[in-house]
Amino acid sequence: MEASAADTNTRTQFRLLTEIDRIFRQARIRFWLRGGWALDFLIGQITRSHSDIDLVTWRRHARRVQGLLENSGYQVGTITGRAAMHFLKDGQDVGIAFIKKDEQGRFVTPGREVWPWPPFPLAKKVLEGIACRTMSAAALLEEKENYEKYSGRPLRPKDRESIRALRALRSAPRRTPPGPPTRPPDA
Repeated sequence: MEASAADTNTRTQFRLLTEIDRIFRQARIRFWLRGGWALDFLIGQITRSHSDIDLVTWRRHARRVQGLLENSGYQVGTITGRAAMHFLKDGQDVGIAFIKKDEQGRFVTPGREVWPWPPFPLAKKVLEGIACRTMSAAALLEEKENYEKYSGRPLRPKDRESIRALRALRSAPRRTPPGPPTRPPDA
C-alpha cells in the first residue's frame, strides 16, 4: 500500500475486503467492487482513503450473504428494501447493492429499475495480492457522471476526482489483453 493512503481505515477495509472475498469465494457467490475501491483495483494501487466498501451481487444471494457475513462477525446496519444491505464490522461500512435481470434482460437493482447497470466484467483485477471483479471503468464513469441525476445529491470532491481518474483510465492504452466477455453468468 502507498504510505500516503495506508491509514488505519484503509488497512482495516482492505483486510475486510480480503475476508469478504474469501467468504464469498468459498460460498461460490460472485461479487463486483464499485466506487473508490473498484477504481483502486482498476488503477492497481490504493489512491486515497475510503469511507466504505461498495459491492454488487445477485439479489437471489441476499439471504446467504446476510447469513455468511453475520456468521463472520458483521452486523446488519441498514436494509433498503430489496435493493441493498449495509453491514458494519470493525467500525467500517460495507454496502452491498443487489442486482437481478429484468424482463428486457437488463441488470437492475430491485426498486431502482430507472437506473439500469451496464454489463459486468468477468475478469478480475489484482491489488496487493487480492483478485476481485470490478465494475468497468466505463461503468464507474457512467455511474459517477449520472450520480446527481439519479441520487438527487450534488457531486462531492472525491466524485469529481474519480471522474477525472476514470476518464484518464478509460482513454489510456490497454496494457493487458481484454478479459472474457462482459456478460455475467447467472451464477
